[in-house]
Amino acid sequence: MPIVKHDCVIEDSWRPLQGRDLTEICPQEYVLLSVEEWHSHGPAAAARFERVGIALAPDESVEEIVGALANLELVALTFPKFNDGRAFSQARLLRERYGFTGEIRATGHVIRDLFLFMQRSGFDAVAVADTRELTPWLAARRRFTGYYQPALDGESEEEAAPVASGAEVNRVAQIACADDSVAGLWAY
Repeated sequence: MPIVKHDCVIEDSWRPLQGRDLTEICPQEYVLLSVEEWHSHGPAAAARFERVGIALAPDESVEEIVGALANLELVALTFPKFNDGRAFSQARLLRERYGFTGEIRATGHVIRDLFLFMQRSGFDAVAVADTRELTPWLAARRRFTGYYQPALDGESEEEAAPVASGAEVNRVAQIACADDSVAGLWAY
């Protein structure tokens, strides 16, 4: 499955362990373990393989892998369906609270409309199931140029979307207060 990462399309070189014996796998292979496999084989896998990653399910806590983060180059977070946003929270925790600097990859049911938000919450890469969709995925990162909220994607405050000036806000408040029926709805 192709991966969209840093405005490029790359082939996925990570392979799930899926019950294979560690000694039968080439040490140069990039191995992706489940949390359960990490608890069983983590230190041995970290010692044997050049690169180790963990696939974290949406119902698994980031805190379960905090001790492993120093040994990991990849954390794959799963979107079981497009409206399940737990992976967004997991990505932000990995970046902000735990300082993870490796790759955070979105897998599962990911949709292009959320790609920019994935990147702004800490994702580096996304696994794209449909290879015909690669060009639109690459364009999705540049869909918006201004932002209201701070994020983890390196965009500076100067690039944030313009906000109304104090005079504009006061004028709107005056208009709203001219009609007593809406004056109580105004927040000031």
